[in-house]
Amino acid sequence: MSKEPKRKDAPAESGAEEFRKSLAAPATGQTLSVLFGLLFLFQCMILPLVGKAAVGGSGSPGAGPADTLWKNQLFFGAMLMLTVAVGGLAFYAKQLRRRADGSSFPKFTAGTLAAAVAMLLAFATGLLGI
Repeated sequence: MSKEPKRKDAPAESGAEEFRKSLAAPATGQTLSVLFGLLFLFQCMILPLVGKAAVGGSGSPGAGPADTLWKNQLFFGAMLMLTVAVGGLAFYAKQLRRRADGSSFPKFTAGTLAAAVAMLLAFATGLLGI
């Protein structure tokens, strides 16, 4: 019976630390940024669902708000929240990568995120229906 000293393995990383490492990977940031860009494009495409024509009618006599306005607003709001959440995660992933390897500032992601937040504020205050 030989007594060999047991090797001590490195302590396991916490789940949060593993998540940060996977977010800091270049492919993760790029994938999230592309998904965010597509979601923002889709958000701009569905903007007329809650815009002036949907809220005030088509402009012809007797025309009123769309019958499904509340459904449109619910869908638009849910998609807008998803868009902002994915954008925030994409920006965070790019910032983690920037700290790790000195990448450049994610200008496109930051600008699109600012536009999405501005759209969220306009939607929340009712400015989209004016």
